[in-house]
Formats: sequence, C-alpha cells, structure tokens
Amino acid sequence: MVILSGCSIYRSDGRKQFETAYGDKPATTFALMSCKTQGKLQSWFQEEFPLSNFELVISEPDLEIWKTTLSDHVEVRAFQRTDGGSTQACIYTFSSETSWNMYKDAFIKELENNLLTQE
Repeated sequence: MVILSGCSIYRSDGRKQFETAYGDKPATTFALMSCKTQGKLQSWFQEEFPLSNFELVISEPDLEIWKTTLSDHVEVRAFQRTDGGSTQACIYTFSSETSWNMYKDAFIKELENNLLTQE
C-alpha cells in the first residue's frame, strides 16, 4: 500500500508541474563557502567586536547567526560552540535577500539541529 501511494505521488500532476517549473535547478538555496574551527580567543574576539555591517539574526548559548547583504548576495556567518570549548565558524551565501527571507527559518532550524556543519 505504501509503495503504491508513493508511486501515485511521484506521478501526480503536482509533481509534473514542479518538474516543469524547476527543471534541473538545484534544490539548495544556499552555498557553504567555508568552515573552520576556532579557538576560544578568536571566538571571544569575534563576539566582542563583530563586523559593523553584519546584523545579529539569532543568539543562543551554542549558536550565533550573523547576516549581511552584499550587492549580489546575502552572506550568513554561523558560529556553533562545541562541548570541547572550540567554535565552528561557517560562512554561507544566499543568492538574494528574497531567497534568504524565504528559507531563513528552515536554514536556522537545520543549524539548530547541527545538521549543516557536521562533518
């Protein structure tokens, strides 16, 4: 029964419309540009002296997300603290402010679940 319902969804008119509209476009809405592990001193310095053109999106004990809008894309920096005291700093880019606004909540949820930065 489950296999048949899966096949009917796959062959549905909605699926065909989706494939026609999006074709071979990638499903990802952002790109991971870089990730590195920072020590306590470098993390402290970035927390105390953030870049002036970035705005704080979310601040939790183990996660901070900062965003800036550049001329052709949105850059997002995520800092996740590990149990060992180090911080993993990752830079992501979104193609536009519209893309960021559309997928921001899902992106933050993925980071909170620690799914985007795990090796």
